[in-house]
Amino acid sequence: MLSQSCTSLSDARTLQDGLSPQQQIALLVFDNLSEGVVFTDAGGSILAVNAGFTRITGYDAGEVVGRNPRILQSGVQERGFYEEMWRALGATGRWRGEIVNRRKSGELYPELLSISAVRGADGAITNYIGVFTDLSERLAQERAMREMRERLDLALDAGGVGTWIWEPGSGRLECDARAGELVAEPGSEPPRSFDALLARLPPYERPRVMDAFLRPARLQQAFRAEFEVILPDGGERHLVARARPHCDETDGVCRVFGVVWDVTERYLREREIRELNATLEGRVQERTAELEAALAELESFSYSVAHDLRAPLRSLDGFSRILIDDYGERLDETGRGHLLRISAASRRLDRLIENLLKLSRISQSRMERIPVNLSGMAREVALALQAAQPGRAAEFVIERGLRAVGDPVLLRALLENLLGNAWKYSSRKAQAHIEFGLQRFPEGGAAFFVRDNGDGFDMAEAGKLFAPFQRLHAADEFAGTGVGLASVARTVARHGGRVWAEAAKGVGATFFFTLPDRA
Repeated sequence: MLSQSCTSLSDARTLQDGLSPQQQIALLVFDNLSEGVVFTDAGGSILAVNAGFTRITGYDAGEVVGRNPRILQSGVQERGFYEEMWRALGATGRWRGEIVNRRKSGELYPELLSISAVRGADGAITNYIGVFTDLSERLAQERAMREMRERLDLALDAGGVGTWIWEPGSGRLECDARAGELVAEPGSEPPRSFDALLARLPPYERPRVMDAFLRPARLQQAFRAEFEVILPDGGERHLVARARPHCDETDGVCRVFGVVWDVTERYLREREIRELNATLEGRVQERTAELEAALAELESFSYSVAHDLRAPLRSLDGFSRILIDDYGERLDETGRGHLLRISAASRRLDRLIENLLKLSRISQSRMERIPVNLSGMAREVALALQAAQPGRAAEFVIERGLRAVGDPVLLRALLENLLGNAWKYSSRKAQAHIEFGLQRFPEGGAAFFVRDNGDGFDMAEAGKLFAPFQRLHAADEFAGTGVGLASVARTVARHGGRVWAEAAKGVGATFFFTLPDRA
């Protein structure tokens, strides 16, 4: 016997050559067990310990041989605990349980301890063998698992999420309390099989849901499915399930682990939005048709009014000229002056009607969006202005390479208005300077501009600039109808940009405009 042969492992190793093969095997097993082993006499004095004992407790064999195992006691267990242990050993010769002991370092640790009594030929107890396993790591893992499970339960509960397990082979379905409440009313029996779940679905949903569940499960793929269930009270509930299949290597059973949550409120909101969108779309189409009809009617009315107004105006102008040409000699200076004023007023009103028609077309015409060479277009407008008044001393500075995306007809009219205004309001200058370019701002962004050194205007009146028929100069100073800048504002607005002006009276003015689709 080991107890009769040695008092420590070191002694056992020195005596190993004198042992029988069976005793050598027993010693080898004793020394290499991963569990800690302590061997005592009947009085509890330690006779031998193995390497596992040293690894777990921190005590070498030389430090504990001859001492009582109570050196490992932690004080956590009370006296009654040990009395019950010894009663069990005395009655059955065995005791097994969990105990908290103390390492040599002072650290407490849990262990699973098994104690067996060794009896001699006469039946009397001669020794005790204790075998123990350190539970620290396992208990830490269990504690971490419990904490993780508690956090998961809290998260699932907060999100109203239920869990379920489905075995496609047997069809068995297990739902937790929350999942059971989602597919059935509280207090109702939840489905216990996949077929029972399908029975709660509307008939038209069943083929789709079967395919959504069975095919990914067969292919071992994660999946997501949204479906509708009919509750026992006849109500409807819309649910989303997400799951991942897993085949257990131990029993070979494939299971699908999943979660489910209620999206009824979201579904109802989406349905309401779809219905509202459909209603709005119908209203928009109806309103669009009404607006198109109104615009067509307005356009027809505009042309009709323009024709009816311009015909008598032309007659006034024409007959005034005839009177001046054929009967001018018979009239005195006052009479001829009246006829000239009638003719001039007729022409001015005709131009006003023409400009109003142009302003109306800007809002009504269909826009084309294509790349436009603004620099080239500005040069063409400048050449036309200089050709109309070749005797004027004027300098045009036009930045090269300025491009935009927009309607070429509207953008040409915009440049004709802005450059034409700059040409008109700088006519009193001995040397007019007109510039077209792109200004980049320090805070970011850029804007096209037309700048002149003409008469300018008072910035206090800038709010009137882009309103129809609003003029900041008298008609006898500068001719015009007050519609040009209103046309500019509408053109820029239709392109999604904005327009503004900066000026000083007697110094000049700068008109800025932006085009979002600047090329």
